Amino acid sequence: MADVFDGVQASFDKTEMKGSAMESKPYPTQPENPYGQYSPTYHQPDYSQFDLVRATQYGIFDRCLELVDKEGVDVNTLDKENVSALHWAAINNRIRIAEYFVSKGAVVDQKGGILNATPLHWAVRQGHLEMIVFLMKHGADPSSLDIEGCSCLHVAVQHSQMGAVAYLISKGMDVDQLDRNGMSPLMWAAYRCFGLELTRMLLTMNASVPLADKFHKNTALHWAVMSNNHNVIRILLKAGASMDALNAEGQSAYDLATQKKSKWIVVQMDLLARDKGEGKPAFLQSLTKDKTVLRYVQIGLPFFVIFAIGAILEYSASSLMSLPLMVAVGIIAYYTMQWFTLIYSSGSLVVFGWTLATKAYLYYNILTVYLNYVNTPFILASFFVNTVGLYYCFYKAWKTDPGYLHATSAEQRKTIIELVEKNSFDFTKFCSTCLLRKPIRSKHCSVCDRCVAKFDHHCPWVENCVGVGNHLYFFWYLFFLFGMILWYIYGGVVYYVMACGPYPEGVWNAITHSLRCAPWITWGFANALFHVMWVGALFFCQCYQIFWLGMTTNERLNMSRYPHFTDNNGIQMTPFSRSLLGNIADFMNMSLCGLVRPFQVDWYRQYDSNLARTQKTV
Repeated sequence: MADVFDGVQASFDKTEMKGSAMESKPYPTQPENPYGQYSPTYHQPDYSQFDLVRATQYGIFDRCLELVDKEGVDVNTLDKENVSALHWAAINNRIRIAEYFVSKGAVVDQKGGILNATPLHWAVRQGHLEMIVFLMKHGADPSSLDIEGCSCLHVAVQHSQMGAVAYLISKGMDVDQLDRNGMSPLMWAAYRCFGLELTRMLLTMNASVPLADKFHKNTALHWAVMSNNHNVIRILLKAGASMDALNAEGQSAYDLATQKKSKWIVVQMDLLARDKGEGKPAFLQSLTKDKTVLRYVQIGLPFFVIFAIGAILEYSASSLMSLPLMVAVGIIAYYTMQWFTLIYSSGSLVVFGWTLATKAYLYYNILTVYLNYVNTPFILASFFVNTVGLYYCFYKAWKTDPGYLHATSAEQRKTIIELVEKNSFDFTKFCSTCLLRKPIRSKHCSVCDRCVAKFDHHCPWVENCVGVGNHLYFFWYLFFLFGMILWYIYGGVVYYVMACGPYPEGVWNAITHSLRCAPWITWGFANALFHVMWVGALFFCQCYQIFWLGMTTNERLNMSRYPHFTDNNGIQMTPFSRSLLGNIADFMNMSLCGLVRPFQVDWYRQYDSNLARTQKTV
């Protein structure tokens, strides 16, 4: 495959920006000597001896002014490398000098250097957004091609300059523009960029996934496989990249991965092939592609398992057939999961189905058995009140928008342009997938693939994210769920005492006696004991985080990653806590008898931790 790279390798070896041009230089603190070592004694350099290039590189504005205005040096004069002074200003991000040169007639799209590139190419390569904005406002053409046929967009992608890529596309450059090698920005990202962010951003900007280059007919997936770029394989496959598309040599991406013995890539492709039905029984292949069928099967499977085990225990607990029947249930569940669970789907619904099935089993026992034994008016009233609260809060936590951040394509690009041109573009506070400026406390959910305001966590038990829109409902759902399980355990104890007679001494004897007396009920009781542990732990953990710390789950787990959780002395603290009563009032959004009033913060538009400027009391 070596010849596949012949058409593009030259683009990787650009050497026009060498020596002092490779980085932005501040004023020197010591003079350089011919041996590349700094002199032990500091001597102030004589800036009066600098020529225009050197003065530009070091940002000596007064010397540039003197050379052009007093000595008559032409700002468009090219140096021995065929490079103009504006090129050097661009690569070293000398905005003031560049403004002066342009005012003196510098040619903005002057080409120079080994690759015959413009100053904008040089600024893009280094990611100098302020310089990029300046040059484009003064007429620089980002579609201008260097000697390798690369536009500024291709250069930005090749050097992983995400801010430049976002700005250039937002200003109207075609996200699928081909360079002279016939490659699109997405192909370059798949081949050269081993982080996920740039590829995700290009896909969000509607880069064509099936597009193939002009000469070798390789898609972006081909290029990712050739460079062994493991990181982007999965997102390209999820975006619809074809493993079967053939290049000019008749090879698919899967063929290339097998040739290169890239085991991880082959595994990922095999998993996607399985999602498409390969290797599954023929009569199931059409069903496994139907999302509605998948949903019902994944949610229904836990119902089958829980109720089937209960039935086996009830009708054959003392029979030799109980063990084979349970093994059969396990085999059916395993193969159903294999056939109807998609690896590349947004997440398995089996967990969600399990919580629904558990509730159904416990409530079936309560309504058909427990209520005949637990008939105290207060206890019954508490059960019905708890049930209403449980299902109302569960439904709201499940169906309420958790706080998704929305923006149209036009709004996304407008935001990028505004941020870059105001010199306030910060990729640590910008979502490269959603193309949004991230409000503080928000996070991109990898399961939902959306940004969520005041993100807490993604909860498979309610099949939804938990954020500013439904966190309160989720909290009360945990409260009522914990109460329901405790009520079930209480009802179970009453039932065992009244229906199973006196119990023998010893824990094991008590368990076996319960199983012999009421195996169906005991299976539900065992589930209740299991769930009460994690539900109780989660509920009290939420109480501690919300009311005592004033934090979300995401913030508590990742606070070391967020600078606003560290004060000037390096001590970790939260800027959002207002003491116990204040935190309760804020979360519940209610006044505590006039003692503490809640702060109203718009977490969809709050971008820093200084809440005092935007908070209003009610």
